[in-house]
Amino acid sequence: MASAIPIGGRAIGEVIRRSASLKRLRRAIGVIPMEQAKEGDCTNESSSTECNQCKLDQGALVPAVPRRAVRKENKVNWDYQLQIANMNAGPEQFGYCDKYTGLPVTSFDTSIAGRAWAALKGEPQPSAEQLNLTEWLYGGVYFDGFWRSQCTVVDAKGRYAQFLSEDDGLPKQGFANDFLFPDMIEEASRQVAAINTAMPQARLQWHFMQIEVYRWAATSIPPPVICVHTPFILQVIQA
Repeated sequence: MASAIPIGGRAIGEVIRRSASLKRLRRAIGVIPMEQAKEGDCTNESSSTECNQCKLDQGALVPAVPRRAVRKENKVNWDYQLQIANMNAGPEQFGYCDKYTGLPVTSFDTSIAGRAWAALKGEPQPSAEQLNLTEWLYGGVYFDGFWRSQCTVVDAKGRYAQFLSEDDGLPKQGFANDFLFPDMIEEASRQVAAINTAMPQARLQWHFMQIEVYRWAATSIPPPVICVHTPFILQVIQA
């Protein structure tokens, strides 16, 4: 098998894969008329009243499908998702729910000590594996949250810095470069295509817990996706 020719330390195949994902994202962006990409531009709309309405509110707050894989080991990522989802939400509130019934689960402790204490009090706690999250479903696509007052859907990205190279800030060779980060770009393209029907008022923000991942996204995911570095509140308090 012929060996790949490196380009600045990266193989041609990797560059092609990333370019293909970006091309799909730009194609999704391309379906949005340029005049609609301008904030609040209703010039070409037949009704300014209809144009100024937030069509994203036609979505629904529902349990995520497929179920989000909540585990004790990765719960910090889901806690961060809920932080972002609820940061400017209202009246909608996003949270954990039972994976079978979809009913809210508002108080639980996944630690061994917390579960033992709850059992002593006769208050059995659900395991992380019994949990799911509520998200905003619009246009057949799930978003981590919806900020009604800002006509904005949001997505949160937690601890992904471990998959980036410390040398150049790019995805590490293998799984991260071939699947994980290209999948993010694919996700962005699906979300951009979904909110096209809600333009020109709709906004899409992606929030990143870690500055390293934000830096990658800021140069890899083009507008209209707005990338923001938002630290995890509990992490800041504990620092």
